[in-house]
Amino acid sequence: MDLSEIKTITQAKQGDKLALLALYNQYLPLFKKLCRNRADYSNVLEVDDLLQECFLALESATNSYSFEREASFKTYLYSCVKCHLTRVIAKHSNVTENQLTLILQIKKFRENYEKQHGRMPDNALVMREFFISRDYLRELDILKELKVTSIDVPIGEDNESTLAELLPGVTDLEEKTVKRLSIAEFWEILNDVLLPAECEVIKLFYLDNLTVAKIAENTGDTEKQVRQLQQQALKKLRMRKKIKEII
Repeated sequence: MDLSEIKTITQAKQGDKLALLALYNQYLPLFKKLCRNRADYSNVLEVDDLLQECFLALESATNSYSFEREASFKTYLYSCVKCHLTRVIAKHSNVTENQLTLILQIKKFRENYEKQHGRMPDNALVMREFFISRDYLRELDILKELKVTSIDVPIGEDNESTLAELLPGVTDLEEKTVKRLSIAEFWEILNDVLLPAECEVIKLFYLDNLTVAKIAENTGDTEKQVRQLQQQALKKLRMRKKIKEII
C-alpha cells in the first residue's frame, strides 16, 4: 500500500467524505465486477442498487480497517463487500446467505474446471467437492437458473396481489417460512394449481422478468396467447385463494 492510499484511508476514517468518494472511485471496477456476478441472482436488486450497497460496505470497512492487519486494505475490503452483498441479496430474496454463497462457489468451481479440463465437471464431482447431496445440488441449480426472487413482489395489472398471497396454502405458513420458501417448494405449489403452459408463463413473467414478446418467442405462442395464459394462471390462483378464505 502506497503512502497516498494510506493518507486517503486515514482521511476517510476521520470522516472526510471526499476521501471516501476517492476510495470508492478507485475500487469501482472491483465493485462493478462483484455486483455483476451477483445481480444475476436477483430480480429485485439491480447493479445500481448493489453499487450503492458497495459504498455503504466501503464506509464500514474503512472505519474498521487497521493498518496493523496482515491483510492489505484491498483484500480486507474485498472480503467485507462480498459478505455484505451476499447478506443484502439474501435479505431481499427467498434464499439464505449460505445458499447464495454456495451457488457462487459452485459457479466459480465449474468455470475454473472447464478452463483447466476443457469440459464442465459432472455433478458427482461437484457433490464430492462441496460435500452436498444430489437433491441439494439440484435445488441450488434450480435457484441459479430461475434467479433469486422475492415472492412478495406485486404482480398482475393492478399490482395489488403478490405471488405469496395467491399461492394456495401459503397463508397458513408463518411469514418467515414463506420468505424462505425454496424455489423447488415454490414450484411444487404452483404445479398443483396450474397447467404446465400456465406455470411456464408465470415463471418467465415474474421470475425471469421477460416481456410478452420474449415469452412468445421462447414458447412459440403468439403474444395474445401468452397474455391469455398469464391471465388464466392469475385467475386460478386468485380463485384458489378465495375458496380457501371461504373454507
